[in-house]
Amino acid sequence: MEQVEGKVAFITGGASGIGFGMAKAFVKAGMKVVIADIRQDQLDQAMAHFGSNPNIHAICLDVTDREAMKRAADEVERVFSKVHVVCNNAGVIAIETGGDPTYEDFDWLMAVNPGGVINGVQTFVPRIKKHGEGGHVVNTASMNAFFVGPGATVYVTSKFAVRGLTEALRYSLFEHNIGVTMLCPGVVKTGLGESYKTRPPELAKNSGFTQEGWDGVRAVTQTAGQDPVEVGEMVLKAIKNNEFYVFTAGGFRDEMRELCEEIVQALPEGEGDPRLADFEKGRRDFIARVKAHTGVAG
Repeated sequence: MEQVEGKVAFITGGASGIGFGMAKAFVKAGMKVVIADIRQDQLDQAMAHFGSNPNIHAICLDVTDREAMKRAADEVERVFSKVHVVCNNAGVIAIETGGDPTYEDFDWLMAVNPGGVINGVQTFVPRIKKHGEGGHVVNTASMNAFFVGPGATVYVTSKFAVRGLTEALRYSLFEHNIGVTMLCPGVVKTGLGESYKTRPPELAKNSGFTQEGWDGVRAVTQTAGQDPVEVGEMVLKAIKNNEFYVFTAGGFRDEMRELCEEIVQALPEGEGDPRLADFEKGRRDFIARVKAHTGVAG
């Protein structure tokens, strides 16, 4: 989507952090932007920043609520006619500092992180297909969609799920002229340390998450985090150039090489089952075609 001026973007988690950074970058580029967020207080602050700009609109939204997501899509179309870019950015984090994670911990993070992305995709992609003007999907994963650390079992699980969904969409939406970007942030100045404020009470009674964990996240993201507007500009560039990966943090090249090499070394030798040769060739040829179209070497 080389020309973004006048296009309409819908951003979940758009009132703070990375989502707000995207909103600022998109508005600056001449786009019309809808910011959706579960926290009305942050929506009010975000809208105050933009003042009377007619190209920005706010919706209070819980991304786990599918009916609310549909109502939000209807509202976007009433206000701006159609949507071209959907950024499924809303997310929460929690670290297991109080013991093993519980079912309730998994239910919460899985509902918000991959669940919110799924709901955004299922709601908005058919509408983008219908208007036929093409579009773009941006899903916010994490560096933790590749790299694993201790104490983040639930969070890592949720972000690996976002990665799998987004990589599949890259190929399934190609022929509909809908580009796909997976945003994998490192440490960014966000409000993730306040994730507990939006946790449903019924999912907080039995938990391996503690305030200590969120305090640690808040300390890191407020002292060493990257400027969210820089991340927003990176996402805007990826949309314009139809780039799939957006990594915001340096210093991971050696670790990524080690990860890929470990996987390669674990694969069996040989050419594989000859009965599957035609199937695999077709799959690989299609992937190569998509990558060639997006300027990536196959």
